[in-house]
Amino acid sequence: MASMDTCRDDVEVFIARYRIGAVLKEFSDTVETVEKASQLSGARPSSIIKTLLVMVDGKPVAVILPGDRRLNYRKLSAVLNAKSIRMANPDEVKRYTGFEVGAVSPLSECIKRLVVVADSTLLTLDVIWGGGGKRNRLVVMSSRDLINVVRPVTADISA
Repeated sequence: MASMDTCRDDVEVFIARYRIGAVLKEFSDTVETVEKASQLSGARPSSIIKTLLVMVDGKPVAVILPGDRRLNYRKLSAVLNAKSIRMANPDEVKRYTGFEVGAVSPLSECIKRLVVVADSTLLTLDVIWGGGGKRNRLVVMSSRDLINVVRPVTADISA
């Protein structure tokens, strides 16, 4: 893939491809923050996952965290043995995930083919809500399904 090409994958197609028992929910307002997603879905912030794109030594890495946790850069750099870590900018997010900032879904080949690191607290959650690929859409699924399909490295990377 040429570096300037934008990765594209469709959340519905991904769900069907891997036979994930996930449901997409559309909302009348945007759900790009954990607070708004929690208000509109009725789910606790801890059940709403954030899929972040970080640049680790110049390469994109997807990070999945519960909505009530923050990424701890020091812990992540220890897990990945990285020298430099920064948040991806909106252009990088679009290029590597195919999604706009605030709409990134973990249910995508664009994410699955990256190195994915999930916070270990994810393993304690049963039902999770994540980005649905559009700013007004969330996907509800079991954390087990997400982990089985995306196969992230799980580690303590949050604060």
